[in-house]
Amino acid sequence: MSHGFALGEVPPARQAALLDRITEAGISLATVAPVRTAPLPWTELSAREVPVGLGTDGIRDLWSPYGDGDVLQIALGFARLHGLRTDEDLVAAVELATRRAGSFVGRGRHDLAPGCRADVVLVAAENVPDALMRVPVRSLVIAGGRVVVRDGELLV
Repeated sequence: MSHGFALGEVPPARQAALLDRITEAGISLATVAPVRTAPLPWTELSAREVPVGLGTDGIRDLWSPYGDGDVLQIALGFARLHGLRTDEDLVAAVELATRRAGSFVGRGRHDLAPGCRADVVLVAAENVPDALMRVPVRSLVIAGGRVVVRDGELLV
């Protein structure tokens, strides 16, 4: 299911019934968490083990001029939309845009181990919530084992 914005707009009883049907049907949900939409019932989806991921399908397009393809920005928008405040919830938002979103694009395994794809983003941050809130310059970005950004400068 793409986006699923309306899930946050239906009354609780109807929402619970829809979430049950989504779970039974084995549907997964990917969203961009746009501003001015109702928050998704992401904790309820997670409790039902419905796969949820964040991504971006609009990079400065006619639908929205705000996209730039940066998943940390998407995670930050999700955190703001949902009023997330605790470190645990902020980490969960980043995971929705990274580890958990990987399964939606055929990259289910996100380990740093021999044989893995080697997609890595390095930032100067104290921890995951710090990286999310400050959105620091990407010091080094490695995609598929190739350095594509160094000190914030695109090399490709």
